Amino acid sequence: MYSGIWLPIITPFRNGKVDIDALQYLADTYLRTEISGFVALGTTGEAALLSLSERISVLHALFDVVGEQLPVLVGAGAPDTREVLREIVLYERWNCTGYLVSPPSYVCPDQAGVQWHFEQVAQATQRSIVLYDVPHRTGVTIAPDTVKALLAHENIVAIKECVPSRFCELGGQPISLLCGNDDAFVDCLSAGGAGGILASAHVCADLLVDVLSLMNADREADAKTLFSRLSPILRLLFSAPNPAAIKAMLALDHPISAETRMPIAPASAELVGRLRDARETLQALRADCENAVI
Repeated sequence: MYSGIWLPIITPFRNGKVDIDALQYLADTYLRTEISGFVALGTTGEAALLSLSERISVLHALFDVVGEQLPVLVGAGAPDTREVLREIVLYERWNCTGYLVSPPSYVCPDQAGVQWHFEQVAQATQRSIVLYDVPHRTGVTIAPDTVKALLAHENIVAIKECVPSRFCELGGQPISLLCGNDDAFVDCLSAGGAGGILASAHVCADLLVDVLSLMNADREADAKTLFSRLSPILRLLFSAPNPAAIKAMLALDHPISAETRMPIAPASAELVGRLRDARETLQALRADCENAVI
């Protein structure tokens, strides 16, 4: 199940409030793409800046549109494991496929504490757990040996890995490896990765799917050529705190606001201008793919 391109959907805002209409518009739009699933309340969804009532509103709005058409992972994370467990109890009312869970942030436990954290989560639900190794945000990593130990729990089935140096070791494990760093997507696939949870899929899901399809067809050279042409745009999308640039680019073509929630500042005017230019590059890439130039 955990393969392909998963979209960590943004949380649109308008005048400081969650824009439910815009969220449902986006969900409906992406249902008509080739993504494999959604991730709600992830980093790109600015979940850490949402109140509990806003998180619940986001899930209501998303599941009302998506239903069972595509699987939905729900993000859950907090410094206190007990808070994560309380969140999961609340989220169990929706028919989500599982939870994307990071280690406790800020408190920096050792690996025994990290393992204990995920064991509590795995025991709190029968749904699948996707580990989220993102040390630049949490301050602690999930060591490969800890991942191996956690595989004793049948519902720990995948990992979103944001440390590229770990790809090769994890690619040989009985766990679905999903890329969490957009600019390292091909490297992850080369190491045995099954796909990615990629924020850039908001603007180029089709091209990321093409990269994956080329890799699966043993056309690695063609996949790398396409990805190398896509990479400057990926770097541009993360040249401001996520998801400022993604929201700004979406606002150029869709009826949504580029508004972020402080302390995440919106994209600068200079960046918005560069994003406008990037749209032309994306169209040229799509044309080349359609004409089998790549």
